[in-house]
Amino acid sequence: MPLLEYPSGLKMKLVICETMIAHLASSWIDHYLTWDPVEYGNIREVRLPISNIWKPDVLLYNSVDQQFDSTWPVNAVVYHTGNVTWIPPAVIRSSCSIDIAYFPFDSQHCTMKFGSWTYSGFFTDLRNASVSVGTYQPNGEWELLDLTSKRSIFYYECCPEPYYDIKFTISIRRRTLYYG
Repeated sequence: MPLLEYPSGLKMKLVICETMIAHLASSWIDHYLTWDPVEYGNIREVRLPISNIWKPDVLLYNSVDQQFDSTWPVNAVVYHTGNVTWIPPAVIRSSCSIDIAYFPFDSQHCTMKFGSWTYSGFFTDLRNASVSVGTYQPNGEWELLDLTSKRSIFYYECCPEPYYDIKFTISIRRRTLYYG
């Protein structure tokens, strides 16, 4: 829409959509999925479709994906103790506000916020885990500077229980020679 008053100016905010392929490792204990291996042929673990068992509803809050949950429905490993491990690959698409004031000498910091959609911290206590870039594929335009994670706890006025989230921040720097 054109501006009618020049002095008010036009304010724009640049937002990019970043896409990552990641493995989102999670584990939890489900007391309904325990058994005595001696009674079942010494079977200590099984692989089950994730759609057949309970899983935490941890989602990317700033997702720009239409489906919102971008994980692939791979099998979970269920141990006789009730420990469940699920490591689905995911194509993560999130929004990121960028500052191009120093283009092409700019650095960007994009944050992805994960948390449970319906469960409080009494049911899903998200823990900060190590971040690995072992399978990182270099990009011609961007250099990866850092990838960090931070756990936060929130208390809302309505409710006494805690709510947890984990924010992953990726820091990248533009390769200026890419434009030379």
